[in-house]
Amino acid sequence: MSSFKQSVDREFTKAVKYDFRYRVFGRDDLLPMWVADMDLPAPKALQEAIIERAKHNLYGYTTYDHHTLNAIKQWIEKRHQYAIDTNLISFSPGVIPSLHALVQSFTEEDDQIVIQPPVYPPFFSVIKNHNRTVVENPLVQKNHRYEINFEQLEQQFKNGAKAFILCSPHNPVGRVWTIGELNRIAELCIKYKVLLFSDEIHSDIIFRPNKHTPIASLNEEISQLTFTLMAPSKTFNVAGLQGSYVINPNQEAKKQFEKQLGNQGLGILNTFAYTAIEATYQYGEKWLEKLITQLEENRDILIKSLNNSDTQIKPITPEGTYLIWLDFSETSYTHKEIVDKLKDEAKVGLNDGVTFGKDTGRLFMRINIACPPSIVEEGVKRIIETFER
Repeated sequence: MSSFKQSVDREFTKAVKYDFRYRVFGRDDLLPMWVADMDLPAPKALQEAIIERAKHNLYGYTTYDHHTLNAIKQWIEKRHQYAIDTNLISFSPGVIPSLHALVQSFTEEDDQIVIQPPVYPPFFSVIKNHNRTVVENPLVQKNHRYEINFEQLEQQFKNGAKAFILCSPHNPVGRVWTIGELNRIAELCIKYKVLLFSDEIHSDIIFRPNKHTPIASLNEEISQLTFTLMAPSKTFNVAGLQGSYVINPNQEAKKQFEKQLGNQGLGILNTFAYTAIEATYQYGEKWLEKLITQLEENRDILIKSLNNSDTQIKPITPEGTYLIWLDFSETSYTHKEIVDKLKDEAKVGLNDGVTFGKDTGRLFMRINIACPPSIVEEGVKRIIETFER
């Protein structure tokens, strides 16, 4: 089994997190803690499966079979107690291509689509790029924990929203929505006939004692409005293999969705994507449990260090994902000063909060803790030394 304590050199491997530093930050000597992939080796079983497949030495067009579908079905049933119909699964290279296809398939120009900032930046562009209207239902921070403004959400649905993109668990604030919150969302979607595009890509990385519930599993009525987007990419650090899937509400919706994927030229995955789905879901569970334990340790290192410092930087404790939302609002700095100090003094590359929402992300930054604990310690040490000066 892979060790999560040992650093792996990713320099000059065309890794976005490392080789794009200069383009994004204007310097390449930063400790990169931004892009949402892991600086941790994937399961050994996956490496072995890819090597075995590569020995065949033919890489033509590849499709899936019942082994691929059953691997997904069994994984979701075991991890999330959700029994799915494999006939309703569609494949795409990623969650964002799927969202583009969903927006194009099931909404019209000028339709209102609700999102909950601060949220994953592409949510904005998948709406705007197709001339739909972004409706923001900002999450509300209470005692360093984010909650949903349900009164506003209902009013937005009442005003004619056609669809709602849910981030569950939420990136970047780390919320794992409770059964009560999910039931309330479901009730509103059903009442106002709002389509639900549920991005559940982080659903396997959940910190104890929290539990992820696929919203489509709540009842038949909400399942008929919900497109569930999942992938092994965040779970097992295989984003570069580009394989994800959508669980559709019914056969008619699946046909419409797959037609749009075809229009975008996204009909099939690459050969190793199918290999990755099967190998990780069949043999990766013990690896994942070890990973979550390591991420909990990394989370505790960062939160304890910042809380014991004099920086006034407040971490939002995540309930899931390997991303932590950092609140700099109690420091004396402007947003630009925060960005510049992190880049030029601490030399740590974080995601700029304003990309997650112009207003909701100001004075915030996102940090990725999916790396060896020594890297977390070094990153937080640099931040503390810079902001304690």
